[in-house]
Amino acid sequence: MVKVHRLAIALSISLLGCNVDPPPPSTGGVEGGGGSDPDTPGACGRGVVIVTSDYQSTNIAISALDGTTLSPSFVSSGATRPGLSLALSGDVDVPATAPPSGRVVLIDRYGTNVLTWMDLETAEVIAQLPVGQGFESNPHDYIEVDEGRAFVSRFGSNPAPGAEPFDEGGDLLLLDTKKYAIEGRIALPEEQDGLLPRPSGMTRLGDDVVVSLGRLAADFSEEGEGRFVGVSPEKNAVAWTVDVQGLHGCGRVAVSPSGERLAVACSSRFDADAMKFDPATSDIVIYDASSSPPRELKRLGVARKLDAGIQPSLAFASEDVLLAKTYGGNASAGDSVFSVSVTTGDVTPLGEASQPFVFGGVRCSPGCGDVCLLSDAEKNKLRRWKVTANGALEPLEDVAVDTEIGLPPRSIGGL
Repeated sequence: MVKVHRLAIALSISLLGCNVDPPPPSTGGVEGGGGSDPDTPGACGRGVVIVTSDYQSTNIAISALDGTTLSPSFVSSGATRPGLSLALSGDVDVPATAPPSGRVVLIDRYGTNVLTWMDLETAEVIAQLPVGQGFESNPHDYIEVDEGRAFVSRFGSNPAPGAEPFDEGGDLLLLDTKKYAIEGRIALPEEQDGLLPRPSGMTRLGDDVVVSLGRLAADFSEEGEGRFVGVSPEKNAVAWTVDVQGLHGCGRVAVSPSGERLAVACSSRFDADAMKFDPATSDIVIYDASSSPPRELKRLGVARKLDAGIQPSLAFASEDVLLAKTYGGNASAGDSVFSVSVTTGDVTPLGEASQPFVFGGVRCSPGCGDVCLLSDAEKNKLRRWKVTANGALEPLEDVAVDTEIGLPPRSIGGL
C-alpha cells in the first residue's frame, strides 16, 4: 500500500522572490445547500465546483446549482504570471460526479499528478496523494464507489513500468479514501496494436462505473473507434464493454434523470492541418441503460446536421432533452451550444462564440432547480438556462464566477 503524507499547508505556500504580489486570500468555504447530482437520479447535492484557469494558474470557485457564486476563490494558486511554482498547476480539474463524502476533490493533472481533498466548509486541505508513481499518469477523473474507496482514471501509460508499485498507468487506481492511500489498480483493455486505453471520464450506472476510453497511440498519431466499459467495484474488474462503431473521440457517458437512458457524444478525428473535425465520425448516441451491457437505441445525426464536430461533454437537461456543444472551425468560426431532443433529434440553437475552444463544462440540475450551466471562457462567465416544463431552455442572465482573480471558467464538477 502506498501511503500519503498530510500536506495541510501545501496550498498556502508563500511566493518566493522579490517584487511579486502575494496571492489573494481565500474567500473561504461554504455550508451545504440544495442541489442535484445528475449521476444519482432523484438525489440533490449542494452545488457545483468550477475551475477557472488561464492554463498557467488556477482558481477554484464554489457555486450554487443555479450558478450563483458562493465562494469566488475557494482555493487558488494565486499566480497570474507564468513561472510561479505553487501547489496548484494550470492543469487542474474536478470530478464530474459529486463525491458522496462531501469533500472537494482537485485533480492536478499532467506534470503534477496529485489529488487533493479539501473540506467544503473550512476550505482547508485534508490530504494530498501523488498518483503518478514515477511517470506522467495524467489523472482525468475521480469517483467515490463506497464510503472508503474511490477510482481514479489515469489517462497516461508508463512506457517502462516496474520501478514502483502501481506504475503501469492506462488504468483505474483503487484508493482507500480513509487512509488516503493507493491499494490497487484495475487494468483496462486494449487489443489493437499501437493503441493505449486512455481512460478519462467516469459515471456511476447502478452497481457499475462506466469509464470512457480514448484509445490513442502514445504519440496521438492513431485513434481507435469509441469505447466505454463498465467496471464492477465489487469485483474490481471490467464487467462489460461497448464499442461505438464508426465514431471517434467519445467523451464521458451521461445518465438521464430516470437512469433509463445513456448518451455519449463523439467529436471525431481532428484534422490538425485543416483545423477541422469530421462530421462523418461525430455524433450523439443514445443507449438503453436497463440492459447490460447498454444497448444502442439510436444516433441523432446532429454532427451532419450542424456540419461540425460535437464536443465530447454533454448533459441531460430533462429526460428527453440534452444540452450539447459543437467545436468551432467547420460551419462557424466559434463554438456553438444547442439543445437536442432524444426522441426526435430536433436541434435548437442556443448561442455561439466568436472563437473555437472556449466553451467548456456543461451541467444541468433536472428535478432540483432545473437550471443548465455552460462555462464560457470567451465571455468569462457562466451561460445559464432555465429548463421549462415542456423541455425548452430559456436563457437566464450570464453570471461571473471568479470575481477575485478574474480567470475564465473552464470546467464544472459535482458537489
